[in-house]
Amino acid sequence: MELLAAGFNAWLQLQFDDGNTSDEPDDITSFQVVLREEYIGRPSSLLPCTFVKSASGIKQAGFVNDVPENIKDKFLSSSAAIAGNGIIAEYDGRDTVYQYPFWPVMQTQKREEFSKMGEITQLVAYETGFVALSNEGNVWTWGDERYSACLGREITNSSPAEQPGLVEELQELPTGRIRKISAAGYVILALTEGHDLYAWGGHPGRPALLEDLSADPMPIVIEESDIVDCAAGESHLIVLTSDGDVYVIGSNTNGQLGLPVDEAKSWTKVPLNLGAGHVVFGVEAGQRTSFVLTKNQIPR
Repeated sequence: MELLAAGFNAWLQLQFDDGNTSDEPDDITSFQVVLREEYIGRPSSLLPCTFVKSASGIKQAGFVNDVPENIKDKFLSSSAAIAGNGIIAEYDGRDTVYQYPFWPVMQTQKREEFSKMGEITQLVAYETGFVALSNEGNVWTWGDERYSACLGREITNSSPAEQPGLVEELQELPTGRIRKISAAGYVILALTEGHDLYAWGGHPGRPALLEDLSADPMPIVIEESDIVDCAAGESHLIVLTSDGDVYVIGSNTNGQLGLPVDEAKSWTKVPLNLGAGHVVFGVEAGQRTSFVLTKNQIPR
C-alpha cells in the first residue's frame, strides 16, 4: 500500500521518514508518496500533526507533543474528534459521548455527556461542533447555534443546537443509509451505501465552498459518477469516484488540492502518478491537507 499526501507541511506533518530537517519545510503542492507499508489505515490529521496505523505500528509526523497518548487511537478509529473551537468529543464505546475542553486554559468549561444516539460508528468535528453516525445510519449533529447551517436540521426547544439532534432529511434516502460522514471548517459531507454524496453547512460571512450550499443536505453530482469515498478539509473537499478518479474543489493555499492553481471553483480531476499496478481505494483530509490511499492489484 501507499499513502500519498499534499498540503500544509510547516511542522513536517506530511513526512514520516524524518528525512527533512529544514527549519522551514516547504508545503507539498502535488501528491507525493509519504509512506509505503504492507498495510496502511486511514490517516487522522490535526493541523500540526498526522497519525496513521500501519503494518509496523502507529506512525506519526509533525508536532505531536500536545496530543495525549490515550486519545491517538480514538482519533484513528473515528471515536473521538476535536473541533476548531478546542472542544473534544469522545465516544465511550457503549452509549455515551463525552464532551470536554482540549486545552487546559479552557477547563472552566464543564464536561458534558450525551446519550441515546445508538452505537456510534463514526464521530467527526467541524469548526464549531460535531457530527456522529450510528450503526443504523442515523446522523446526529450539535454545536454553536450561530452557525446553524452546519446542523442540517431545525433548532427547537426540544432539539437545541448544543445537544445532539437527528438530521431527519438523511433518513429513508433513495440509495440507502448513510455509511460515512466527514466534516471540517463549516461543511459536512454524508455518503450513502449506494454511493450518493450529500453536503450541507456554510458560514454567514464567507463565500460558499459549494454552489447552493445551505442548511439542507443537498446531493452532489460529479461527472455523473458514483462517489465511493469523500473527505472535507477546512476550505476544500476531496472525493473518489467509482471510476477510480480523485476530484477536488476549494482553496489551494497550501497545495492541498495537488494542482497548480490557487483555487478550484469547480470539481477538478487530480492527475496522480501511481505506482505500477496501484489503484486508489480511499481519500482523507486534514484541515489544509489531502491524502490518497492506494493498493497494489497485481498478484505477487
